[in-house]
Amino acid sequence: MSEVKSVVVSYKPRLIYLAVVVCCALVVLALFLGKFWGGQTFTQEMSEKHRLQILVEELSATVAEQQEELSRIRLSSKVDVAALENSRQEMILLQRSIYKRDEELKLYRELLRDKDQPDGLSVADLRLTLLDDGRIDYRWVVRQKTVKMKTLQVLAELYLLGMVNGEPVEISLQELDPDIAEFPLRLTFKYFSINRGLLELPENFEPEQLRIVLRYSWMEKAQFDKKFEWKIDD
Repeated sequence: MSEVKSVVVSYKPRLIYLAVVVCCALVVLALFLGKFWGGQTFTQEMSEKHRLQILVEELSATVAEQQEELSRIRLSSKVDVAALENSRQEMILLQRSIYKRDEELKLYRELLRDKDQPDGLSVADLRLTLLDDGRIDYRWVVRQKTVKMKTLQVLAELYLLGMVNGEPVEISLQELDPDIAEFPLRLTFKYFSINRGLLELPENFEPEQLRIVLRYSWMEKAQFDKKFEWKIDD
């Protein structure tokens, strides 16, 4: 049987002190390095935060400028659209005015050449046109011929004569044209007056004639009373 021998290690306090010093040094070094690294990281984070704040402010200012520019563009667009619409309406009114003047000039020339125009009141150039929506566009001209031509007021009554279910009927134009607010019509003119409107025929109504009655406003008796055949222009 082998004999067990004990190993005796001598106690050396200096080694323990040295180990403690080394451990403390390592701890201090670790704390120093941690503080240094933390300071560097904090500085970088603060710098990045400051940079981001500046970037946010710049972006906010850019967005505000773009929103303001967009508002100006929208306002300018609305103004341009309104101006364009106003110009379009003015062009329409101008075209209508030119068309009306051309009609009046043409009619005036025809009246000057018409040696057979009767004295007093008369009607000329009656036109009836069927529209796509089924309504009738009507146009008629009332004229006067007197010794001393001057502006006078004339009362006009228009009636549509026809058949409904085989029965004869007479309907005033006021019942067929919603734009006629007053009946008889009051027309004030010197040589002639061009009149037009839109009428809608009632159901089952078969028009045959259009009756026009004219008289001066101070007279009770009609100076003109004539029936015109109902004829739609092609």
